[in-house]
Amino acid sequence: MSFFLLSLLLMLVFLYLLQKSYNEKTVEEKLKLVQNQCSILSNQILVNQFTIESTQDNLNVEIDQLANVWEGRILVIDSKYKIVKDTYTIDQDNYILYDEAILVMRGEKDRNIRMVDDYAEIVQPIINADKMISGVMIATVSMKDLEETNSFIAGQAQVMLVLFSILALIAAFIICRVSVKDTKRLNRSITEMGEGTLGKLEMKARFNENRQLIESFNVLLEQMRVLEDSRQEFVSNVSHELKTPITSMKVLADSLLMQEDVPAEMYREFMSDMVEEIDRENKIINDLLTLVKMDKKAAQMNVQPVNINALLELLLKRIKPLAAKRNIEVVFESFREVVGEVDEVKLSLALSNLIENAVKYNNDGGNVHVSLNADHKFFYIKVQDNGVGIPEECQSQVFERFYRVDKARSRETGGTGLGLAITRNAILVHKGAIKLYSQVGEGTTFTVRIPLKYVN
Repeated sequence: MSFFLLSLLLMLVFLYLLQKSYNEKTVEEKLKLVQNQCSILSNQILVNQFTIESTQDNLNVEIDQLANVWEGRILVIDSKYKIVKDTYTIDQDNYILYDEAILVMRGEKDRNIRMVDDYAEIVQPIINADKMISGVMIATVSMKDLEETNSFIAGQAQVMLVLFSILALIAAFIICRVSVKDTKRLNRSITEMGEGTLGKLEMKARFNENRQLIESFNVLLEQMRVLEDSRQEFVSNVSHELKTPITSMKVLADSLLMQEDVPAEMYREFMSDMVEEIDRENKIINDLLTLVKMDKKAAQMNVQPVNINALLELLLKRIKPLAAKRNIEVVFESFREVVGEVDEVKLSLALSNLIENAVKYNNDGGNVHVSLNADHKFFYIKVQDNGVGIPEECQSQVFERFYRVDKARSRETGGTGLGLAITRNAILVHKGAIKLYSQVGEGTTFTVRIPLKYVN
């Protein structure tokens, strides 16, 4: 309908301008013809020295015939403003006081053309060989013949408009059918996909816009599929991780219940194992709650200026006893005093996870190097160890929830597989970035970059 209405509007404008242009052109051509014929008569009048008296005179007859052809009136006025010829004979031999004729006679106007109702009035000077004005000719010409022609043209234009409207309606219908066909197919395919599993949308489109839409939709589907796989894996991992400690506790409790007169030493040992499983379950739940809070985009950020040097020294002070048990040396290197606008609790959690991992997954007698630097816009924290390292094929997944490079070792060290996911989220909410470099057997380096000024 929009295409049809737009086409109709354009056709109306085109026909209006065409008809207007034609009308103006026909009027211009007729007036030009009248002026030329008046010029010819003027020359004959000059030759006869304004003597137009005898009805038998050829000039007199010619003027009358021309006025009759024009369905109008011709007045010839000499230099004394006397009307020497009037085809109506009403004002013959009278003197004219017409303002326009006087202005042309005096040379104040070259000529005057005036439209009055269905007539055109032309006041034209009669100029002699000396370029002097010897008189004036006033020709009144009927324009009714042009109106009839214009009416005929208008009728033809209406016929053209009707024919064009029919063609435009047919074209609009065809274009609508062709253009909407892809959309209907796309809608049908999306509906079918909505009833089944997510997959790639396979269909050929006629128009570039539809092809781009299908490509964008396939990208969105792929993202949704990845998100769905991630969600299912997350749910599966959560279920497994939460179920494992409960299963262990049930096995221990059942073992105690099945035996009579359990020795106090065994009872104490089993209860100690159950407490460890409860602690492990509690740690998993706390990490999950922390991760959920980090995932919330509307999470509260308690941002304030914090001395990063002091914060790192405090974190290292807490971790050094754990490192000392395995004879791991922890070194802190600061290149300058750094104060950044951060959420101290969230940043502490992220950095603690990085430093604890550097200790947990290190070799006995190894070392951990923590450095701090800054420029005019960011501050940089590097945590480097010479431990077991991370295989290259695993490096892109270590920030995923519940992902473990070595599951057996992770369980031995008490890891839940959520630490690096929490770390990454904590850094992202600060509009920062984290990068990883590692080689198996040589160690791992994490580099954190965070803006000095927090930006919402």
